[in-house]
Amino acid sequence: MGNPCRIHQACLARPYRRTYADHLCSLAVGGFLAALDQTIVSTSMPTIASEFNSLDEQSWIATAYLLTSTVFQPFFGRACDFFGCKLMLFIAIGIFEFGSLMTATAQDFIWLCCARAVAGIGGAGLMVVIMVMISQMVPLRERGRYMGAMYARLALANVLGPVRVFTSKASWRWCFYINLPIGGIAVAFILLLIHKLPDRKRAHVSLADIDFGGVVLLSLSVVAILLALSWGGTVYPWSSRQVIALLAVGGALVPVFVLYERHVPKEPVIPLGMFRHRNVVTSTVNYFFTNMAVYGLAIYVPTYFQLVKHDSQIVSGLELLPFILPLSAASVLVGFLVVRTGWVRPFLWAGGAVNLLGVGLCILINATTPRGAEYVALLIAGAGMGFVYQTNTLSAQSQVARGELASVTTMTMWSKSLGGIVGIAAQGSILQNVMRSRVLANPVSAPVRRPVRIENDIVLT
Repeated sequence: MGNPCRIHQACLARPYRRTYADHLCSLAVGGFLAALDQTIVSTSMPTIASEFNSLDEQSWIATAYLLTSTVFQPFFGRACDFFGCKLMLFIAIGIFEFGSLMTATAQDFIWLCCARAVAGIGGAGLMVVIMVMISQMVPLRERGRYMGAMYARLALANVLGPVRVFTSKASWRWCFYINLPIGGIAVAFILLLIHKLPDRKRAHVSLADIDFGGVVLLSLSVVAILLALSWGGTVYPWSSRQVIALLAVGGALVPVFVLYERHVPKEPVIPLGMFRHRNVVTSTVNYFFTNMAVYGLAIYVPTYFQLVKHDSQIVSGLELLPFILPLSAASVLVGFLVVRTGWVRPFLWAGGAVNLLGVGLCILINATTPRGAEYVALLIAGAGMGFVYQTNTLSAQSQVARGELASVTTMTMWSKSLGGIVGIAAQGSILQNVMRSRVLANPVSAPVRRPVRIENDIVLT
């Protein structure tokens, strides 16, 4: 297929004669739902967890969402092949809206986490279906420009998320109630332009053709490993039977899942044939490890600013902008550069190196670090991640046939979420272990405890 590092002009299926702005407008509104929801949660977690007296378990608010989102992404990818993207997009929005309503009416922490898990199923569909639609609409070499524009919605979501007055003026519940009218607007846009959206699907298929056995095995493996990472050193010691058993079960189910997918279903939820392509393997591995670092950073930075720097929820959310804005800008920029040059690998190298530098600098942040230095470290990490955010997907798509496009796009999205959920769980466990071993176990050396108001709740630091 030529140079696998470059997307050639020959990859264009037809001359590029028109833009797809009208098509993407409706998809952007739908994708904005999931992006806004995640940015709100990252800044609201301490407030929400404090109301339910579960501040030490706040990571589960984000983890519950990411867990189901990760598990159901392959399902939605295959469902798009079978039943078409339009139907699956409406189903995803409906599930997401129902999960948001459940979250807004939660009466205890378990209810809240379960509701976030339901919303995560809808969020999985929104992320996957939209990217599959873009891949089906836009020729390969032009695809980076539009993927970059779609990722730029993160910047708008991150600005609107923390400055929403609902959390500070009324209740955090309005952060989720507001998803209902936004979802209605998304549906209206999609209905308005639905005749222009792609809807490739197979004939004579049913629910029986979906690999539910693979979904179950994948779910059990991910849940077992996640629980082990979350409970290790906090709920149970790392050497406990519970943690070891979960790690053993989760790890053992991985080869079982692979063997099952190879030999049992006619239409596996993750077609293993795609991994014969080098770019698919390297892109998924790259996404896993970069998002393992970055998701935890984005989730816990607002918590750091609230509990260590004593900033308000609104301010701590805005302090993520030095990370999100460069990420979005770099994602748009690299899309145009790919269109102009056709090259992908140089941007992956550059983005990985810059992201590594930025995340490394974030290690040095502590209570005495000047604000300017904190923002610079976040800026560097965000800029580096922006160059990686979509180029891995483009790299993977460049080596596969059109029939594998939906599966490969889903796989790259899945590896992102899997890395993020592992990173959040592992980093949350580290934070709790450090808190117990260095602060709570040594009250003499701990800082003077004084009340710090986090919006409507009092939390001791």
